Amino acid sequence: MALTLALNYPAAIPAGHKIEVTEFADTRPEKKRYKPPTWADPCQYPVVLDLDTGIRYMNHVHASRGGNGGLLLRPYPLVPRGDLQVSRVYQAVVTACALVMVEGYDNQHTTLLVEPVE
Repeated sequence: MALTLALNYPAAIPAGHKIEVTEFADTRPEKKRYKPPTWADPCQYPVVLDLDTGIRYMNHVHASRGGNGGLLLRPYPLVPRGDLQVSRVYQAVVTACALVMVEGYDNQHTTLLVEPVE
């Protein structure tokens, strides 16, 4: 059954590539869970690893507890933060990919259509 992944970061992964998707648990206190997660919550978007190229795609909240650094250049880690609670990891094949420039945020968002594999 095909799944649609909506990512708030660019992840140009070609159709046919095998990926690993890591989803994170919503660890907010119970009182705050009635609200939808924000872009700053790591649980809102998964991390995607392209198994064909070895490139990992993630948002800055997956890599850093602080802000996104703005114009400051700093090395981000190659893997998500170790303190994030993983809720699910699965593999899939990309069947379609679209990147959309969101001018109000000066950022590209990605939509991936994927077919999970066993």
